[in-house]
Amino acid sequence: MNHRYLAIIVAGGKGLRMQSREKKQYLKLDKIPVLTRTITAFESHGKINDIILVLPGDDRDFCRDSILAPYGFNTPIHLVDGGTTRQDSVFNGLRKAGQLSPTLNKTIVLIHDGVRPFVDKSLMDDCIAKAVKSGGCIPVIKITDTVKKVIGQRIAKTLDRELLFAAQTPQVFRLDLVLSAFINARNTSFCGTDDASILEHAGLPVSVTTGSLANIKLTTPEDLDLARYLLKTL
Repeated sequence: MNHRYLAIIVAGGKGLRMQSREKKQYLKLDKIPVLTRTITAFESHGKINDIILVLPGDDRDFCRDSILAPYGFNTPIHLVDGGTTRQDSVFNGLRKAGQLSPTLNKTIVLIHDGVRPFVDKSLMDDCIAKAVKSGGCIPVIKITDTVKKVIGQRIAKTLDRELLFAAQTPQVFRLDLVLSAFINARNTSFCGTDDASILEHAGLPVSVTTGSLANIKLTTPEDLDLARYLLKTL
């Protein structure tokens, strides 16, 4: 049986660090909203059967009118209300994915930040291929700076950077595994820092692949400046 591929794009951020009145996922890069660019990356992949867009419930009409309708997407896009935390929002997206998927163990979900508009097809393909084999895969970038553990205003320890990597999205999993892991996290009151940590908590293995330096998350005004530069060079 062929696999089914679903993208869950999480777009519930308030953008406080962006220092903008407008939520960061709706800010425009060269006249196109960041979130629209992110959705476009998944539609253009070619294998994504459905896109689940998780967003604040109050933003549904705005997203339909300003993020989706003007750009003529062909992939079915399902709007799902977010939760109190990102973890709750992802869980809502996963439950919707379960409703759309007749066979959970043959469905691969790509969970992605709505403010990472420069994700490319090759990175998605790498994550998908490893997730099909192992059940889960995330992209990571090796940390090159020296990393210090700081307590208060003092260095407590210099960490071995050879073992340290920064996680990106999309984080890609077999749907049956990630759903069971999120249910386990809820039952054990565990709060993870990313989706992979939920599977780690459940004792499930997660593979890694090399991420992309261009796959930035737009969080601060400086990130927007870099995004404008990337638009001109990619």
